[in-house]
Amino acid sequence: MKSKWRLISAIGLMIFFLIGHTIGSLTRKDLKLETSLQTLQAMEKTLVELPGGLSNHTVDEFYQGMSLSLDISILLVIGILTICLTDGQLPGRSKSKLLLYAFFWNACVSIVSFRYIFPVPAFTCLFTAILLALEWYKVYFKSERI
Repeated sequence: MKSKWRLISAIGLMIFFLIGHTIGSLTRKDLKLETSLQTLQAMEKTLVELPGGLSNHTVDEFYQGMSLSLDISILLVIGILTICLTDGQLPGRSKSKLLLYAFFWNACVSIVSFRYIFPVPAFTCLFTAILLALEWYKVYFKSERI
């Protein structure tokens, strides 16, 4: 039963992260500081420079695309954790590999968030990574490995 709660908690934390990130992405242009408004205007006018020349997209569009990509990857992790939670036929070795993937993703996003972003997503992913590490340990060492 504890295993189920670890995965449910991890899924809940990922849903919290997804909702927070999506709201933050959609409201990112609601700025009040003059310097922030000037930066946004510059982002909306500046084209992204690629090795082959200028892109057809602005820095602002590039930023929005990267935000959407993160939302999609969060959904992927939620899907993987849901498979681990609901598929009773999933062999221990397969479940262990899926849990390691989700753990690695959360650990990496947590490190990047602590370094470059801010504490809320960092702690959300850190707590999720801890839950997934505990679950992986249980699955890998405590259950029969097929």
